[in-house]
Amino acid sequence: MSAPTNPPTPSDAAGVAALLRSAESSPETRQTALHRSAATTHAAAARSFLWRYLGAAFSFPDEATVAWLRDKNTRATLHDAVVGAICNRDIAGHLSQIQFAPTEDAYLAVFGHTVRGDCPPHEIEYGELKADALFQPHRLADIAAFYRAFGLEVASDANDRVDNIAMECEFFSVLCAKEAVADQPEHLEICRNAQKQFLREHLARWVPAFTRRVESLAADEFFPAHARLLRETVTAECARYGLQAGNSDLQLRPAGDIEDPCGSCGLAGTQFPGAVAQAT
Repeated sequence: MSAPTNPPTPSDAAGVAALLRSAESSPETRQTALHRSAATTHAAAARSFLWRYLGAAFSFPDEATVAWLRDKNTRATLHDAVVGAICNRDIAGHLSQIQFAPTEDAYLAVFGHTVRGDCPPHEIEYGELKADALFQPHRLADIAAFYRAFGLEVASDANDRVDNIAMECEFFSVLCAKEAVADQPEHLEICRNAQKQFLREHLARWVPAFTRRVESLAADEFFPAHARLLRETVTAECARYGLQAGNSDLQLRPAGDIEDPCGSCGLAGTQFPGAVAQAT
């Protein structure tokens, strides 16, 4: 994901770190923190890193991603972020003992080569079996609108849809980073309202079902451990905003292509693939 504003983009790990460093030195941010406590500010920073990490963990394991996941600084920061964001030392301890990067074979074994596998990492593949024909394009358009509202767009070389779990995690990381450095009460409110809305309408709806499938299909320990981390993170965010996570038994939608059903949704000309041929 990239932003059309000046670099560094907040979705980049270095960009997030730079934003958080600037928050610590900014008198405006320090003054705002007096109204919400330093602990809350640091918790937002921890949550930002944790979501950024989850985005990387569920991304295709290219060389740069694997190197970042294995970096000793990433691992040390992850432990602190898990404890600070979701207060779960058991998960933090378990993560410190496993291999810290997936292989390409392990990734493809779980998620496959297409969106129609047994465990699709895309939101709109999960839903009611009798959802109307506009379900897919409307959800994709809504996700894209969230990204645009915060000056973000999918990188031209991403070669994936906006509803990929890695992109949604990365976006939530941006929202938490912006919360951590918000220097005006209204900016803070905007960030938190966006978090609650995106969580309720997207992440909380399908992540429980997605993580259940990951745990049932993965052969190695990396993805089941990170599926648990993702689920616990969503649960903690739901508790923060008084929301309830979705049903882990949410099924995959039946197969069926939808071609440009809504030219006004902002995604005209896009093919919207369905899920698996038979829901499980």
